[in-house]
Amino acid sequence: MRRGGRRDRPCASARCRRAERRCEHPASVPLVQQEVGRMTTLRLPKPFTPVELERLFATVDREDVRAAMVLLHETGLRIAEACSISSDEARSWNAPPWWCRRRICRRHAASVRLIGKGDRERAVPLSRAAVGASRVLLAATSNGQLIPWTDRGVRYLFKEVGDRAGVHCHPHRFRHTLATELVEGGVPIEIVADILGHSSSEITKLYWQASQRSKVAALSRRRR
Repeated sequence: MRRGGRRDRPCASARCRRAERRCEHPASVPLVQQEVGRMTTLRLPKPFTPVELERLFATVDREDVRAAMVLLHETGLRIAEACSISSDEARSWNAPPWWCRRRICRRHAASVRLIGKGDRERAVPLSRAAVGASRVLLAATSNGQLIPWTDRGVRYLFKEVGDRAGVHCHPHRFRHTLATELVEGGVPIEIVADILGHSSSEITKLYWQASQRSKVAALSRRRR
């Protein structure tokens, strides 16, 4: 269209360009696309490799720290979410009966209901290993919470183990690892997004992209 003999086009004045640079979320691009675009270009999720997990669990010498690692790996909880679980709630978790051989059984497995990032409520099913890890943590805690340390304390303890194992160990990498395992195992993106508490399945697709990149890198190394 023309208005007054001129084509409609964005204003090219210096003032408008400065305002656009200052604007964190331009109106022309949806927020989710911007968020996914930034994460894709800047940082894709970096899960632990099987070798790194083996080295971590072979290095850790404290049972409570090991249990915290298992809990985060089995549930994919953010560290702040895990630290918010009370010990009274964790005591109500029951493992599946001995005759149920499933890792997570829909009939017998417990679940933790929590309010996560963005005040989004979700229920996360608990595997037999997660319930077992909670029992170890309950025996070590005395502050009324399932995790006996603050989130900063967890980061320090994990970093200490990682330094000894030669692995960058951050609590959030266990969440990335579970998500990648689920995506590579064929679990639909929407279900993985629900387990992790993502606001959009577009964010969860980053794990699929990271998985594809790792496969391409592995194939390229093999062909050399």
